[in-house]
Amino acid sequence: MLRYSVIQILKTFSGKELKLFDEFIQNPFHNKNLKVIGLFELLKIYHPDYSSDDLSKKSLFRSLMGNADYKESYIRNLFSDLNVLAEKFIKINLTESNSAFEKLFIEELKNRDLIDITEKKIRAFEKKIKANKSKDHGYYEDINFVYEINSFLIVDKALTDNFRDKQLNNTIKLFLISILENVFYMIVEEQRVNVKHRYDFLKHSLEYVKNHLGEFEDSPLLMIYFHLSICFLTEQSEESDEHFNIAEKYFKKYFSVLTKIDKKNIYSVMQVYYINKISRGDNSCNKEFLKFMLEMLKFNVLSHKKSDHIDLNLYRNILILCTMEKEINILKKFISKYIHFVDVQSRRSILAYSNSQLNFLQGKFQKALELSNNINFNDLLNSTNDNLYFKNDIKIQTLKSLYELNAFESAISFIDAYKHFLRKSKLIKDEMRNNYLLFVNSVGELIRLNNKFDEYAFTKFKARINTSKFTNVQWILEKLNEFEK
Repeated sequence: MLRYSVIQILKTFSGKELKLFDEFIQNPFHNKNLKVIGLFELLKIYHPDYSSDDLSKKSLFRSLMGNADYKESYIRNLFSDLNVLAEKFIKINLTESNSAFEKLFIEELKNRDLIDITEKKIRAFEKKIKANKSKDHGYYEDINFVYEINSFLIVDKALTDNFRDKQLNNTIKLFLISILENVFYMIVEEQRVNVKHRYDFLKHSLEYVKNHLGEFEDSPLLMIYFHLSICFLTEQSEESDEHFNIAEKYFKKYFSVLTKIDKKNIYSVMQVYYINKISRGDNSCNKEFLKFMLEMLKFNVLSHKKSDHIDLNLYRNILILCTMEKEINILKKFISKYIHFVDVQSRRSILAYSNSQLNFLQGKFQKALELSNNINFNDLLNSTNDNLYFKNDIKIQTLKSLYELNAFESAISFIDAYKHFLRKSKLIKDEMRNNYLLFVNSVGELIRLNNKFDEYAFTKFKARINTSKFTNVQWILEKLNEFEK
């Protein structure tokens, strides 16, 4: 398999882009090396995978150079030249479709004192960007650029700039969107790991928006961010749910005009809202949360990446909700379709992880246990710490499988190791650690009841579980009910 950067770049090219790149490298203005063109002609046959056994450095050299003595450095240099051209092609395509290129062009026209042309171009630019109905971060940056250019064009021609108040208002909106976007990253991080952030400045910003709400209602994205931010600052209150519902209404109303990255950001922080509820023991919203995530799949909001790729946290959340709600058919269809959207490096381990959950739901506990042991966490997220949630899922799955198989001695030994894992982890949140410890201790009590049944201990234990709120409490209750049957 060829391991060159240009191969990775070419894999991302659509059929149309491949054809345009072909024309690009044949233009003498960009490239005069005919051998580079020949190399590309050979490579494009294998698009988009470039993984054929026939594709090798030696075979490429022979096709290009015939019976000449093989020189690996020659092929390596050709790949390097082709990589430079591919990067240049992307840069040119990017600038032509990016408003930043237009702004640089208008700025250069202004610097050359081409006033009439600058006026014409800035009017066309303003008309185009005002078609942006979501009024996101880029919109306010572009609008402020228009104001700056107009300010230059009328300098020495007027005593006042009658748009300065609008420019300030746009700057405030740009500032608020930037602040709230960063707050979202902090909220998501707090949900995942044991960190706490300060939100003092956020509270002042939100109070300002609240006191001048009429000035911001024309900015859908800002209003969504505003209501979601209040939702998290007022968690566990009716006000929180009220603001979440308002944000959701704005989101649905303006969904079609939002960018993919904004949709993913909003979906991500809305997921935290549901996850926090569930982590507090409120399972009443499980089905609603599952429906919410399946909606993300329906609208193809899978990750922050442009290509068809599913975020592993989203994948995990759907899997866990299907397991909690025993939605076997939904889970089967989900795995079948979306395992192909998982990054190739992680796919084998994620498939084992998925099938472990599915087999457990189907009562195939031995198979679930075997699959749990086949997961290589090094194939998943960046580090051992990043795999915290996946590791914990598998530990829960393993313990439940051992119990279902009546492997009580193994389960007791596993409980000790699991408790050590929970207490040792510095990243896991305290409330989550306590949540999982309650589950582990409950399994321990189930095992003790199996080994030596005590009616008084059973009654007392069940009464406590009936009022408990922790992960998998429903499964514990099911096991207790089996005693009574």
